[in-house]
Amino acid sequence: MKVAWLGLVLALALAPCASSAPVSAEPSSPASPPYGDVNITVSEGTWMSVDVSPDGKTIAFDLLNDIYVMPATGGEAQLVHGGPAMQRSPRFSPDGERLLYLSDEDGADNIWTSRVDGADARQISRETTLAVTGPAWSVDGESVAAARMFDSADKLHASELRLYDVATGDDEQLVAAPANGENVHEPAFGRDGRWLYYTEKVSAPTASVVYVDANHINYAIKRRDLRTGSVEEVVKGFGSATSPVVSPDGRKLAFLRRVKTDTVLFLYDLETREQWPVFAGLDRDDQADFLGQGLYYPQYDWFPDNRYLAIWAGGKILRLDTETGETEEIPFTASATHRLAKPPRVAQDLAPEEFRARIIRQLAWAPGSDRVSFNALGRIWSQPAGGAPTRLTAGDLPEFDPAYSPDGTRVAFVDWKDDRGGTLKVRDSSGDVRALVESAGILRAPAFSPDGKRILYIIAEGDRCLGGHRARPGIYWTDVSGGPSHYVGPTALEAAFSPDGTRIWFSTEGYAGHDLVSQVESLRLDGTDHRVHARASHADVNELKVSPDLKWIAFRHEQQYYLEPFAPGAEPVEITPDGANPLGHLGGYELTWAPDSSAVLWALGPTVYRSAVSDVSPVVHTKIELTAEADVPSGALAFVNGRIITMRGDEVIERGTVVVRGNRIQAVGPAAAIDVPADAKVIDISGKTVMPGLVDMHGHVDNCYYSSSGLTPEKQPTQYADLAYGVTTNYDPYTSELATYATREMTMAGMMTGPRAIDSGMVVYGRTGKVDKVYIPIESQADADALMARKQALGGTIVKSYRQPMRRQRQQIIDAGRDAGIMVDVEGESHFYNNVTMILDGHTNLQHNMPLENIYDDVVQLMAASDVAHTPTLIVLFGELMGENYLYQHTRAWEDPKARRFVQLTTSGYSPLGAPYGAPPHVRGMTTIHAADELYDIGFRAAARSMKALDDAGVVINAGSHGQVTGLALHWEMWLLAEGGMSNHRVLRTATINGARTLGLDGQIGTVAPGKLADLLVLDRNPLEDIRNSNSVRYTLANGRLYDSVTMDEIGNHPREREPFFWETGRDFNGIDWEPAWAHQ
Repeated sequence: MKVAWLGLVLALALAPCASSAPVSAEPSSPASPPYGDVNITVSEGTWMSVDVSPDGKTIAFDLLNDIYVMPATGGEAQLVHGGPAMQRSPRFSPDGERLLYLSDEDGADNIWTSRVDGADARQISRETTLAVTGPAWSVDGESVAAARMFDSADKLHASELRLYDVATGDDEQLVAAPANGENVHEPAFGRDGRWLYYTEKVSAPTASVVYVDANHINYAIKRRDLRTGSVEEVVKGFGSATSPVVSPDGRKLAFLRRVKTDTVLFLYDLETREQWPVFAGLDRDDQADFLGQGLYYPQYDWFPDNRYLAIWAGGKILRLDTETGETEEIPFTASATHRLAKPPRVAQDLAPEEFRARIIRQLAWAPGSDRVSFNALGRIWSQPAGGAPTRLTAGDLPEFDPAYSPDGTRVAFVDWKDDRGGTLKVRDSSGDVRALVESAGILRAPAFSPDGKRILYIIAEGDRCLGGHRARPGIYWTDVSGGPSHYVGPTALEAAFSPDGTRIWFSTEGYAGHDLVSQVESLRLDGTDHRVHARASHADVNELKVSPDLKWIAFRHEQQYYLEPFAPGAEPVEITPDGANPLGHLGGYELTWAPDSSAVLWALGPTVYRSAVSDVSPVVHTKIELTAEADVPSGALAFVNGRIITMRGDEVIERGTVVVRGNRIQAVGPAAAIDVPADAKVIDISGKTVMPGLVDMHGHVDNCYYSSSGLTPEKQPTQYADLAYGVTTNYDPYTSELATYATREMTMAGMMTGPRAIDSGMVVYGRTGKVDKVYIPIESQADADALMARKQALGGTIVKSYRQPMRRQRQQIIDAGRDAGIMVDVEGESHFYNNVTMILDGHTNLQHNMPLENIYDDVVQLMAASDVAHTPTLIVLFGELMGENYLYQHTRAWEDPKARRFVQLTTSGYSPLGAPYGAPPHVRGMTTIHAADELYDIGFRAAARSMKALDDAGVVINAGSHGQVTGLALHWEMWLLAEGGMSNHRVLRTATINGARTLGLDGQIGTVAPGKLADLLVLDRNPLEDIRNSNSVRYTLANGRLYDSVTMDEIGNHPREREPFFWETGRDFNGIDWEPAWAHQ
């Protein structure tokens, strides 16, 4: 029997604090995951909220998601709420008898109260996916105000203020979410009970959304008259105004404002409206974070004398004199035992002799047969149920989209060549193949007419993955016997003839505000009489598939297929899952209809399932048993006379030799100790440096992610860019699903060139309505188990948990991953409190920095005791101006020869200037923000200093580029880490052995050692002398194949020139420095 392990451990560890109302525990994975206990004792803490009792004698504070009380003079703090649950933001009741606080004891962030000693805990709110934050008592102690956030992707930034009844838990809206889509937070009641003060984000999102200049006017303190409902603005200005706290006599308002790089405490006279600064020694606030975590600064409070405040800064609790600005430390010592779950970490085999192809795409069902055709390993195969797969053709180009003729004797398909375009071909029963249509565009999705005499096809919109811009997008048809093509109408996802052959039915997707709308439409063959037959008005309902007889419709809802009868009428039918029949519980991919409309097929990894319309219970139709040999080059290479940074401890061999045979390192050592094999090709690297290939632990290199087609190019430019800059292993934590895994398989087989790929596939996104269709509901342990079953079927080894609103959901994902042998990476979400629980709960790796200027000894001890690795991605920093801006400000990336050749687009949308997404390096780099250096010091440098502290304590710190400028950005990330004081050798570890260890790959990559895979770099300059010498990669050895990193021609034992990318036309454009890829986003 499975039980919720958070609830179980809480019941054991927190019996004195048990709720007076029972909390139902969702069944979950094993009673308790493997764990270890660690005792942490500190006298400083991170991001601590502080409150003062009404009599001024006691202080309550939170630290590492535990709550303590102590005398107001300081001393040894008493733990009143501890254990695995997150418990924070303590506030004394008006009578001083109870504590108000937030807890996720029931699996979600909710409002609780208890006696001051922690006894008699009572749950007030019972939210699930709508998290609450920043609670505040009403003056009479009978209600609580709190901000409540939303759980849909389109309201990621938004929140409202709610009022909860302490006795009943009933709630009502106090303040609605602002009309600009932003948020209201930090409620505080006035002392007379008339006014509710709060912080409102008054500025709209910037063009980039992610950039907030904290010295601008972004936030205002407002107040609502609880008698009349009227709202008035109290204070704002440059540097904003946040975090209001009214003095006990009701005369003054304390608040915070950014002044240059300082977070300054101000006072505001509520009668005279005078405001003045008091103290500038606070830690950096959270104003500049585009996401926020509900508090722009930890909560603080007045002492009863109306003069002193208790506030956290510099890791300490301070008694602040608001008249003089002087502070006195209120010392504390706090101890607690924390239970740390052991993260799932799974050893992987990067180089098997052979592997099974698991990515089955573009299914086609042969009429009157159980035979299916499909795309796998970049080619089309055919297989009868229970039989073996055979190639459809002997062609050497990528093939896609098979479609059978009505009599089953012919198969239409398309092939693709990067620098030429697509070709529609037809294979007849004798095996002969003829070309029917050639196009410079992205040609795909052929379908025969019912009589077999015509064939339609689609030319997709050109995209950044394949190019294809030199053809008119649209739906076309032509005679199978040959002849001109006829344009019908705008392009579509897929199309088919109607049963009588007079119309073309097709499916489309398009954006409508913040949502994605899917439709089924039709046109006559001459392009007239447009009709819309079905519509799904929400992103979580998509992939609409009408049966050939137009009587049924299948669709995808929240990653699950459904089937229902379809009766088109004068108005579009709204497609929802209500009343529809689910096709099993695991979901799948690539659904297609039987030619006679009697059933559907879909794939889940190498297994093809079937459901009849008369009985939707899934059965196995066939299993695809297709294996491929992994690529291993022949021959030996010897790199001689170079410096070797082995990454085995601090070892550096000043004049050494590395011998490689096939795709393995055979020998490493001083030149005098290594015999060079007679058959080895010798590469003299005198004056150069050898080191392990780089491991990018957050590299978004899937440049086909948002592409319009289902095709895979021969070459992905981003893969070449990675190799050119020395990235030989890339972990991408946010990719497409089948296309990305298919690219990985083709690269393993030697059919594509690129780094070793560790991919999350589709992220496990927890907010509804995201337009890239990645929402995966985790409402039970069964949902999490089904997710992992899908990943296992595809050969996935790691998933990324992303924006789950509830901690319980994150725990269920980890439990399922541990059971399935799949690692669980997690998005940090710019939320410190969640970050702490992510560490406690045992995620494999924490992505992105905590959104704070400084972390202190409590966090350092916790992370050092855990086995959770950390990839801070300073280049895309949380909490302040992103680190990439520093590099764009101080370098000319567009002039880097490798970037010029291989990087035609960047992740440019994070530019503070609002550059369009997918811009070339010169567009992103030539105009960029100019920031004072001290802003970077409270931003990425501060985070880098924290990373050094963690690294010094033994935490595994990884370098991740975020794919900002593919390949180059990993070097930038290393340079940013070095700015925090980490030594060059330690920085190099973040981009080599540390990432390998995090992913369970350290037995195969990450060091230069005999038996390891042959992933090496040769650098012209020594990075130990200057970390910026990391960007001097001369040769890249990937899986034993040696590349000239400037041209990406293969050299060594198997020389071959790189073929051109789609934009490399051979024209010089009259000497103008321009590429066709720059004309399109």
